[in-house]
Amino acid sequence: GGGGEGGGGGEGGGGHAAMAGHGTKRLHKSRYETISTYICNTVIGQDGQDSSTRAALKDLGRNDLEVPMDEEAYRTLTQAGVDEVLAQHIAHLFVRDPLVIYRERVELDDERETDHFENIQSTNWQTVRWKPPPAKSDSHIGWRTEFRSMEVQLTDFENAAFTVFVVLVSRVILYFNLNFYMPISCVDCNMRRAAERDAVTQGKFCFRQSPISGASSGSHARRPPSSPTKREADLAEAVRAAASSCCGSTAGVEDLSLFEIMAGKGSFKGLVPLILTYLDLIKTDTTTLATINKYLDFVVARASGELLTPAQWMRRFVLSHPDYRHDSLVSERIAADLLAKCHRIGAGLERCPDLHGDFVVPPVLAKDAYAVNMTSGEAPGARISSSTDGLMAMHQIRLQLQTRRRRLLADATEHRARLEAAQEELRNVETQLAVLAAR
Repeated sequence: GGGGEGGGGGEGGGGHAAMAGHGTKRLHKSRYETISTYICNTVIGQDGQDSSTRAALKDLGRNDLEVPMDEEAYRTLTQAGVDEVLAQHIAHLFVRDPLVIYRERVELDDERETDHFENIQSTNWQTVRWKPPPAKSDSHIGWRTEFRSMEVQLTDFENAAFTVFVVLVSRVILYFNLNFYMPISCVDCNMRRAAERDAVTQGKFCFRQSPISGASSGSHARRPPSSPTKREADLAEAVRAAASSCCGSTAGVEDLSLFEIMAGKGSFKGLVPLILTYLDLIKTDTTTLATINKYLDFVVARASGELLTPAQWMRRFVLSHPDYRHDSLVSERIAADLLAKCHRIGAGLERCPDLHGDFVVPPVLAKDAYAVNMTSGEAPGARISSSTDGLMAMHQIRLQLQTRRRRLLADATEHRARLEAAQEELRNVETQLAVLAAR
């Protein structure tokens, strides 16, 4: 992003007086980007600790990016009692000008309406969005966090699988009080890596491998941010030492494949075994568990490379199309054929084993549509016990065995096909030899 779209307030000796920050401060990211700050106002993500200063989180290596802010908005927020970390996030949104504004919504009572805030908030399309409740007191909508980085899939089945996975990961983090925080520069690094071709199977991603150890130590006494523990001081030093690299293992962050993140590696049990353990502990009913297991198995099959991603599948479709000349030009006919194929797959009218394997994608029917409000119970904040750890290990082994089973079944099917082809060829040879012998 360039200087034309905004900047920090008070920077403008010149520039455009009507623009945010006079349009003179360079923005390193566009509106469509990763988040630039964490807004959790604790040192290591544990409740009860008082460290709401920007400097404390930056020193500890969490918010390690330079974040342009509208200084006037920041001062207004902090003077009104908003903590520094949240104030920085909101002031960062206000470095940009509104994109759309309706004439009848310009003059409003900001004590009763939030349109002016939402006008800026809703035109910053970042990977995660923090959403306050509406101003209306009778609204049933509470505080929300939107997970926005996932791309839409071709079928309802795939969208349901990834949506359920994301929701369950959030529940697991709350239930076990897990700490997945890593320097936010590593999040940016992961997004760059994720954009590379075949990143699902070939890429490595920064990930914190020990989320449980820092989250399972029971209650913590409150302390001022100026008195970090030795563990926190060591972490801060480690982050500074690893500043030249994208993700240094010395900062507690390692490079893992997507399959390792899902299924586990070493002492880290993996996200999917953590989810399955959580579902066991809350006594999920058999019917629901069967559906969720199907979704989780599908997510793992994608992560392991057993099933193609939509991007991989579309590239193969174009490359194998009879009209494609390998000149990077996608003709109207290729595009039309691709969209028609996507529609048939998305509507459940055509199976696509490359994308879905043996997972059944039912047809989409209007009569099956329904709406059910989700309910959310209080997270018990469970700690990881030895029995829970054993349950996670069992689910990890099960996941690895199921992945291996699917691969072996695919190999067996391929070998049977080759065997049948060889036997057919052998019968043909025997027949020809018999004809020759008869002469």
